[in-house]
Amino acid sequence: MGFWGTFVTCRTDSALTDLRAIAMRSEGLDYQWRTKNGWQVGQYDRLELGDDAPAMLADLAAETGHPTLCAFVLDSDAIQIDGFSENGHWRACLARESMRDYCEDDDEDFDFVFLPPETAVKQAARWSDNAGYGPNLVGLRAVFSTEEAVSAAEDLFFELLEHLGPGQLR
Repeated sequence: MGFWGTFVTCRTDSALTDLRAIAMRSEGLDYQWRTKNGWQVGQYDRLELGDDAPAMLADLAAETGHPTLCAFVLDSDAIQIDGFSENGHWRACLARESMRDYCEDDDEDFDFVFLPPETAVKQAARWSDNAGYGPNLVGLRAVFSTEEAVSAAEDLFFELLEHLGPGQLR
């Protein structure tokens, strides 16, 4: 059995647990990392933040003054990515074919819910620009075009962070 949970990413000097946007929606943080350039990633070993992602990310961006990102991991197979910046909210997925398998019983249009890879690259690049970075477009295309995770889908999320600009975790 793989990981089912959430990663929340934002730039802040405060502890993630002190941020109102997260604290009012979560029972607590399970793990936390900092990138070399001031970003933090919090891991929540549950999907509790998923139902309210657009509002939570908007609140978190307002509170921190920076773009925000959330990743909802489904059994280490696929990831729903939600991003928010001054350009608004966007949603894509990593390990697209695996995510399609999880969604096949839903009555929603998969291609409407999740941006196609090239559109996801454009939205992610805008997010990166709003965060003050220059995105790695080749890397973003590779990550968003991956159909299935080779090992754990979480690896794709951390690759995404590197290509967006917040960088490697310490």
